[in-house]
Amino acid sequence: MTDDRVQMDENPEGIISGEWPENFSLLCYDDLRVYLETQIFDEDIKRPSVLLGDVMSTTIRAAIVDQTLEEIDHHFEFVSGLPVIDHELRCIGVISKSDKTEPSLKTKVNEVMTSPAVTLTPEKTIMDAAALMLKKKIHRIPVLNKEGKVIGMVTRTNIFQALEAVMA
Repeated sequence: MTDDRVQMDENPEGIISGEWPENFSLLCYDDLRVYLETQIFDEDIKRPSVLLGDVMSTTIRAAIVDQTLEEIDHHFEFVSGLPVIDHELRCIGVISKSDKTEPSLKTKVNEVMTSPAVTLTPEKTIMDAAALMLKKKIHRIPVLNKEGKVIGMVTRTNIFQALEAVMA
């Protein structure tokens, strides 16, 4: 059996940004998810209680539901995914770089977005977000207020940086 995972020295930029290939991991997603879930639900284990509201990115780029892929393409120079909002600014989905592989840049966002979006609130912890990211195999989660409006984004990078700070 060969190990097809990317080695750490093959993609150092990806490791730093948190945007590494799906097959790059120290453990498989399911193993890490199971471990994190035991950490979250085991009352006797002290775990990081850092709130998403304290670590989320509040500079938000978003796609509006009826925009075309061409209109949002420039965002993907900076981020790998965007929340999709309606005209009332409520989060109704997400779109990632891989969703924009449609043949036409005239395709509307709502035709290729993933909906409903997997979201959390700022009162949830980084462990909640980490377990959800692993379970759903996603890289980012919009953080919503009570009205369903995006107030932040939390990425794997945010989670790892917060965990590193807690463990230091």
